[in-house]
Amino acid sequence: MLRKSIVLFVICCFAGLRLIGQSINKEFDKLIFLYIDEKYEKCANLGMNYTEDENLRKDPIPYLYVAMSFFEISKDPSLSEKHPNAMKDAMKFAYKYRQKDKTDIYTEKYAGFLLALKDSANRQGQYQLRQEDYRKASSTYKSIVRFAPEDPLMQLWWGIADIKAKNIGEGERNLNMAMADIDDSYFPDKELLWVTAPAFEEYAAYMDSKGDYAGKRKGQQLAEKFKKFTPEEIEKQKKLEAEKNKPKREVKSFETSEETVEGQKKQIIGSSDKAKDAKKELEEIEKEENQEKKPKREVKTFSSDDEDE
Repeated sequence: MLRKSIVLFVICCFAGLRLIGQSINKEFDKLIFLYIDEKYEKCANLGMNYTEDENLRKDPIPYLYVAMSFFEISKDPSLSEKHPNAMKDAMKFAYKYRQKDKTDIYTEKYAGFLLALKDSANRQGQYQLRQEDYRKASSTYKSIVRFAPEDPLMQLWWGIADIKAKNIGEGERNLNMAMADIDDSYFPDKELLWVTAPAFEEYAAYMDSKGDYAGKRKGQQLAEKFKKFTPEEIEKQKKLEAEKNKPKREVKSFETSEETVEGQKKQIIGSSDKAKDAKKELEEIEKEENQEKKPKREVKTFSSDDEDE
């Protein structure tokens, strides 16, 4: 199923471009079929050969397919072991592709790939930040911004990573450039929503440390807007929803009308006549017990004279 999706994706991209009259060198068909056949190493090697060819190096297609191939290699453990820098190479060639495709002829058609690469690279950058490897995180976000310069959120994270790596000047430059392109109407790619509120929280905290309270308020307001997309908030909402939909325990109510109470009384003590009879019987039993408890009068007996003699 995955292979069919890849095949359809690539064929549709090139078919669409040819339909609109975009000239594509027939030589690049070899790249297409190598990629479709999932021969990513061969596709990357052939693409790099094209980038060194005097007649083909100016075309963006080879760079694009090298980037795509390295990205696939980075996701395959059996291949990434042989190519430990595959992810870095994917971003490097994606950047070279963007440099060659100055009019964005192919960018729209391959937007899905570029977004997937950005999403994966961002996750790598977030991991590096959690590990407090700030220099590597800065390098990762710098690479993202190079192939996705239109994304201010990635530039904001680049600035945050720079500041954490003590590269204050470069960090502040990136923060300012990023926030200049972000206003109340800003909304990132949905794949990046989970890191949006944390970025603005980091920005607000840094502005607070500098005494820039206007910048702090802007960061806090944007963080609040996107807070609902953070993993923690999503998990919290799931728990609340689960609790809300949990089957409620049925509580039975009982009637306590006068008729019911009266009926219950009769069941417990019986009718008034029976109560009187029971009372009388209890009195008689008590009387007999009292009689038994009374000390018995001693009766003396006298022997006859005859018996004495």
